[in-house]
Amino acid sequence: MLSNGTLVFEANVADSFLTKLTGIMFKRNFPYRALLFRDCFWIHSFFCLVNFHIVFLDKNFNVIRTFYNVSPNKILPPVFNSKYVIEFFDENIKFSIGEKLIVRDL
Repeated sequence: MLSNGTLVFEANVADSFLTKLTGIMFKRNFPYRALLFRDCFWIHSFFCLVNFHIVFLDKNFNVIRTFYNVSPNKILPPVFNSKYVIEFFDENIKFSIGEKLIVRDL
């Protein structure tokens, strides 16, 4: 967190077929704080071993839907106007609907 209240949040990008397919499935420990998916509007938690949080973003990186503490083996409803999805694990981070995220190096 910067002194002006801006949160600096690093995420890996799921940009290959395999990383998009598997996401956080079958893992208990993660080498990253978050995982960002491009061109994504639907998420499930089958084969996930831990609870996690999900933020759906539109094409302008505005938060349009959030899900917190998603447990394994759930199917979430699709968010059809979503372009990006972030999966993350930090329980202290909360996003608000309508909040705009600044994404660099995508």
